[in-house]
Amino acid sequence: MPLNTIVHLSDAALIAVHALAGLAAKPGELVQGRDLAAAIGASENHLAKVMQRLVKTGLARSVKGPSGGFALSRAPSAISFKDAIEAVDGPLTGDFCPFSAAHCNPSNCIFGRELSSHANELVAYLGKRTIADIGAGGNVSPAQVS
Repeated sequence: MPLNTIVHLSDAALIAVHALAGLAAKPGELVQGRDLAAAIGASENHLAKVMQRLVKTGLARSVKGPSGGFALSRAPSAISFKDAIEAVDGPLTGDFCPFSAAHCNPSNCIFGRELSSHANELVAYLGKRTIADIGAGGNVSPAQVS
């Protein structure tokens, strides 16, 4: 599959969304980091850094100790993709240039207002799509998270 270089979400942002979906698949349970990392195909170290940000922003909670782990702090329907992405990457706005052209002037873009319009649509979509939607789509099953 070719690499998408137009719209790019960081690895941490993708891990955040998948980790929250993994936690949503185990409501009311604490999921250990190693089990969550294995379920979503992430390294334990990278997941630990992402989970630290998710806990700090109030999307997840952690319990220390041998029987501890992570759980959601809110209902999955109350956590948007945008919430998860912003927890690790910072604020999302619709004024980005997908071509990363630092010297471009947005008011004089060769593509006109189309890119800005679509960027705003993407940010709005990420704000509407929730972690609960993932479970409804079957992307992470409870059996995948031990």
